[in-house]
Amino acid sequence: MSQGFTSRELLTGVHHIQDPLGVHLTLLVGQDRALLLDTGYGLYPLEEYIRYLTRLPLTVVLSHGHHDHALGAARFGQTWMLEEDLPVFAAYTSQQQRQLALARAELAPQAARRYLTADIPPPAALTQDTFDLGSLSAQVIRVPGHTPGSLALYVPQRQLLMLGDSWNPQTWLFFPEALPVRDYARSFQGLMALPFQQALAPHHPDLLPRDVLLAYAKGLTEEGFAQAKPYPVPGHAHIPTRAFAPCAGALLIFRV
Repeated sequence: MSQGFTSRELLTGVHHIQDPLGVHLTLLVGQDRALLLDTGYGLYPLEEYIRYLTRLPLTVVLSHGHHDHALGAARFGQTWMLEEDLPVFAAYTSQQQRQLALARAELAPQAARRYLTADIPPPAALTQDTFDLGSLSAQVIRVPGHTPGSLALYVPQRQLLMLGDSWNPQTWLFFPEALPVRDYARSFQGLMALPFQQALAPHHPDLLPRDVLLAYAKGLTEEGFAQAKPYPVPGHAHIPTRAFAPCAGALLIFRV
């Protein structure tokens, strides 16, 4: 049934799901509806695993268009994302990106062919500000930086911030579509006005306390940017990148 997916209910109605290739997705389950943030690589039947967790009507939202968050959109009839990231989605759900993902998996030949040839409908442009799930709601927060149309979700009933790739133990800001580091810093610091107490990130398995993100936001300074050291990223060494730690245990890598 799991096909390699695992999940933990970290808060009531909040399931942090690990895709077989390592990235995390988050499922919110209210009384009336459910919402899935991100879809992973799409190599295995995520839709079946979600139905194992809940039978409620499901809305699928993409935090941004990168392959590890968006390729699984092929598993669902309708997904939603901010319009600014639709070009990113088109680029990162290409045949080349699917081949790269497939090289990391063990699929039977027929399943591999289906994966490579599957139609991935473009997401609908998200204009809704809040999703009411019954007993839970999710507020859409724009966080341009990692990509132009990156978003976060805030769940007030759990005082939970779902970050997308706006924060990870290593936050990447060097792909061509990434905004300048100072634009990212303003977006991220704006998140700190929300009254969250805990947060979730797609490349981190556990809940993050508010203090960690406050320290990170406070460390996004001109002094920090100036002190950043050259930091070649394996597989992306052709891109001139620098890195520094805005706080202990977190690294920001950005394009020069």
